[in-house]
Amino acid sequence: MIDDKKDIDNLDNEALDTLESIKTSDNDIASQADNEELNARMADLMALAAAADSQRRDDNVDQRLKEFIERHDTKPRCIRLWPVVVAVAACVAILLTVVIWKGMGTEGCMEQQNPIVFSIAKPKADVQVKSENGRKISRWNCMKEELVVDEMPTAEERLVVDVPQGEKLTVSLPDGTKVYLHAGSSLKFPTRFNDSLRVVELKGEAYFAVAKNKEKPFVVKTSTMQTTVLGTEFNVKALGTSDDNVVLVSGSVSVAAASSSRIIRPGQMLKVGNDGRLAVEEVDVTPYTCWRDGYIYFDDITLKDALIYIAREFNYDVEFHNSSLLNMKIHFVADRNEGIKGIVENLNMMNLVDVKIDSQRIKVSGSITDVP
Repeated sequence: MIDDKKDIDNLDNEALDTLESIKTSDNDIASQADNEELNARMADLMALAAAADSQRRDDNVDQRLKEFIERHDTKPRCIRLWPVVVAVAACVAILLTVVIWKGMGTEGCMEQQNPIVFSIAKPKADVQVKSENGRKISRWNCMKEELVVDEMPTAEERLVVDVPQGEKLTVSLPDGTKVYLHAGSSLKFPTRFNDSLRVVELKGEAYFAVAKNKEKPFVVKTSTMQTTVLGTEFNVKALGTSDDNVVLVSGSVSVAAASSSRIIRPGQMLKVGNDGRLAVEEVDVTPYTCWRDGYIYFDDITLKDALIYIAREFNYDVEFHNSSLLNMKIHFVADRNEGIKGIVENLNMMNLVDVKIDSQRIKVSGSITDVP
């Protein structure tokens, strides 16, 4: 039996060429062709179709393939009776189908499959500012995607700002610090920083441009870590998962989690493992400064992660119609102000997949085999 896959494919391709030459031959029909010969040729044709499936291949099939090819290299290709032509065409179609399937592999197979849906969208809501005990605050206007918090002359009050899916907000704190909040994030902070520390609490993701004050370090608390700075710029992701991290853009920060702490330098990311251990790696800070400035930037990221990010930004669900597309790596840059329609148009211009908007859902279809 032929063991090498390359040899098997070469034999199948040669057999396919032979079948095509029989079907298209211009030689006259041999009048002496009897039923026995036709039956033999039909058996050969059916064997060829079966041979394309390597899972059912055996030595006998391989030998018959060789003999079939050799015989039609020495004998006139004259079998063109209508029933045989139909049979040849059918067998060629079967052989082509199975060879294409075998060449594509399981990742590229476009067989019918249930779509994979990521439910992200939530009921549309406005940015809310409330006190720590839940009292709604209507003093500040968030219509221009920025909340400027004036220092209150009275006692300190802790406020909570919730940014729903599909929205974004910049918060200017009383000390001059700016916090760029991602969609679906929440920030808790005081209206006055009276203590020796400027402490805020974050759920979600935010970029911090901290005003310098050597006398009062700035502290960002999340459910897994605490980041302390004097004045710098950094990004914090605090989703309560293993992806929680701090990325430093400038200056210096100290990150503590569990019973350990680390100081990181610009261009480094610190991650907190499930066991509480801290790990530091070098990263490109461009994606973090880009989203702060209103751009969507992906580099060497999976299509699944990119679309989930976009879905959170614009409050959409995501539906994939081919599971092989999930892990396709892409590089993509777009202006968030173009809106979801503009983002989708830019994705389609990449000619990698077909992306459509249907109601509140981003639908992705196509084949990874289409990627150049």
